[in-house]
Amino acid sequence: MPLDVTLLVESEVLRRGVGSLLAQIPWVTLVDRRPGRTGSPDSGPGRASFIIATLPEWRTLTGEDLLGPGTRPFVLLIGDDIHARDLSLPAEVPCDGVISLREATVPLLDTTLRRVVEGDMPLPAPLARELLAGSRGPVRHHTGRRAVSFTDRERETLGLLAQGYSNKQIAKALGISAHGVKRLVGAILLKLGAPNRTTAAVMAMNERLL
Repeated sequence: MPLDVTLLVESEVLRRGVGSLLAQIPWVTLVDRRPGRTGSPDSGPGRASFIIATLPEWRTLTGEDLLGPGTRPFVLLIGDDIHARDLSLPAEVPCDGVISLREATVPLLDTTLRRVVEGDMPLPAPLARELLAGSRGPVRHHTGRRAVSFTDRERETLGLLAQGYSNKQIAKALGISAHGVKRLVGAILLKLGAPNRTTAAVMAMNERLL
């Protein structure tokens, strides 16, 4: 599973540190596709495009700037001060997971990258607990419309989730792959702070998000 990875971090020290860890993963190639840079290799056949970014860089990230029109890279956030409220902010390129900078090691990076590519959404335990805690109150007590921004495709997916559709049924209805559905569902759960698809559907109906 060879993978091209681009690092988007504001600190050169951080870039070198994370880069040195990635360099020890045999199936990862570190490339530079930032706007204005030259000499970046193109992805080879079958290679997934992957971005590891800090929170400030992610907020300004656009897929077209990095990879060309119509592309959707995997995005992994890295940092130690990322909270549930940060992940509910609008972003042109959705986040596929979060890794703690403090806990980053070669084995953890290896495992996390594999999980993201396979459609999972890895999160540090404290962030997962924060998201879970934030989902409990609104499900039981309606407090009005929450300020969550969804893409059009995420909203379509959420509507189908609320109707009880499976991932396979959603893929057929939207004309996309099952893997694409997993990523959409993962982004919805992350934005809502929901532990599972059922809770997400209930939250969406209770808070009039549909």
